[in-house]
Parts: sequence; C-alpha cells; structure tokens
Amino acid sequence: MSLNEFNPILWADTLLPALRANLVFGNLFNDNYEGLINSMGDTVRINAIGDITVSSYSKDTDLAAPQSLTDAQTSLVISQAKYYNFIVDDVDMAQNHPKVMTEAMSWAAYDLALQIDNYLAGFYVDAATQISGTPAYPVYTAVGASAGTTGTAYDQLVQVSQRLSEQKVPKIGRWCVIPPWITTLLLMDPRFTSFNTSEANAQITNAALDAAQGLSNDAYRGRILGMDVYESVNAPHISGTVGTAGCVDIVLASHTMAYTKAIGLTKTEAYRPPLRFGDAVKGLTLYGAKTVRPQAAVAATFTHP
Repeated sequence: MSLNEFNPILWADTLLPALRANLVFGNLFNDNYEGLINSMGDTVRINAIGDITVSSYSKDTDLAAPQSLTDAQTSLVISQAKYYNFIVDDVDMAQNHPKVMTEAMSWAAYDLALQIDNYLAGFYVDAATQISGTPAYPVYTAVGASAGTTGTAYDQLVQVSQRLSEQKVPKIGRWCVIPPWITTLLLMDPRFTSFNTSEANAQITNAALDAAQGLSNDAYRGRILGMDVYESVNAPHISGTVGTAGCVDIVLASHTMAYTKAIGLTKTEAYRPPLRFGDAVKGLTLYGAKTVRPQAAVAATFTHP
C-alpha cells in the first residue's frame, strides 16, 4: 500500500501502535563468542576440553601416565544476511506527520529482529534430548488443567526440568519458552499460580539481569523448579491451527550455556535515491548462531488438548 492511501485530512499526534510479538530467543542465547565478527562468512572457532579421568590412588604405587587432553572444536559462522529498504516520498513527507518515518524505522528494526528470533528458535533440533512421539517418549498431550493429574502442562514441564537435571545442567540459568496456549493451561493450575505471585517473583527474579539481557517482563511467566518460563509466539509450531485442539508445538528448555549467537554487522543508512524525490532508508544485519552444548537442551513436543 503506498502512502497515497495513508493521507488523512488531519493527522493525530501519535500513530496507532502496531501489534508486535515479544522477542525472546534472541535474548536467551549467549553472545560469548561474538568478538570482532563483522562480515558475512566470518567464523569463530570454539574449543572445548573433554572429561578428565579421575583414578584411584594407591600408596607406594606409581601414577599412570598423564592423560592427553582431547578437545572438540565447533564453528560459529555468520551465515545469515537480512536487509530492508524503503522510501518516503517528499510529497508524502510534506503532507503527513513526520512520525510516519519514525514508525517505519521502528518497524523495520523490529522485523529484522523478528527474523533473527525465528531463526534462533529453529535450533531446537540440535537439543541432545528430544522428547517426541516415539514409544520411548510419547507425545505430551496436556489434557486437563486440574492439579494432581499426570497430563497437565505443569506436570510435563516438571518432567522437562528433570531431564535437564539428568543431563547435569546447572539449575541457575535454566529457561524454557512456551507458546501462549500452554500459558493458558499453566494459569489454570494452582500449583503454578500460587507460587508465581507478584511478591514471589519479585524475590526470585533478577530484574537487573533481565534488563541487561533485554528480556521483556511481558514475556516472563514465572518459574517451575527454578526454570524461568517465557512465552513467545515464535515458539516452533509443527502442525495444526495455532492455539487450537490438536496443534503441535515445541517447548525448548535449555540453559544460557547451550546456544550462542553473534551479530556480525548492523548497519543503517539514509540516502536520497537519484531518480526519486524522497528520503530512503536501508538497513543490513549479518548474524549467525551455534549450538555449543547440545546436552544442555531439551526439546519437548506438546500437543494441544
């Protein structure tokens, strides 16, 4: 739609705010290896040391030969590139309130961030523990919302946290991302709501850390066994109509150590197109991500009841 259709007789002082999704995954991945990456194709080599052997000591007995350390190397590559490019005609700029450009810039930056968030959400496939529709791990069907039954969303998320514990994942720094319909079921479970009062959350959440990470309070839903629960419409959707009976979604539970991301370049330029009378803006973002500790992540399939 051109701005010819966007010319009211009188403009209000503010524009109607657009509906925007919370960006969650981008704030939960760490950026430990971002370093000096600044161009498409740049690579960070990440090294990891394997387990150290611990042996029994016997008095007056020579020690075994020293263990040779083994390492594993993985690469974080800047493999994604996204851009935007739009123009506001001088005629439109003269007729319309200048906040149009401000809102357009805001939308452009947001849409780029949304592309990154959806890209990062797809890394659930690397989780070492995949709770799926196999005989060993039946599909989680969140039937009912009353406390005490084994099929509630709360019960199943407790089991997901258990799997993280079995993988020796530290309890501090755990998180999971759920779709909105699972939030609805959690809010009908008194075990979740009685613990996640505003007073309780004020004591257990680290507001300074959340602010530093850019996490939105709108996305935070509470805690289950020390695992921070966030809601996102970008949670991977597998099948069915979103938010309705029978739809299948992925809940990714992990730790900040599991995934890392890097923004290689974020650039915005304003310019005057030579064949147009107008102000144009273009932006470019280069980025990449890597699963560095897959054993610290669990991807669970949830089916809407």
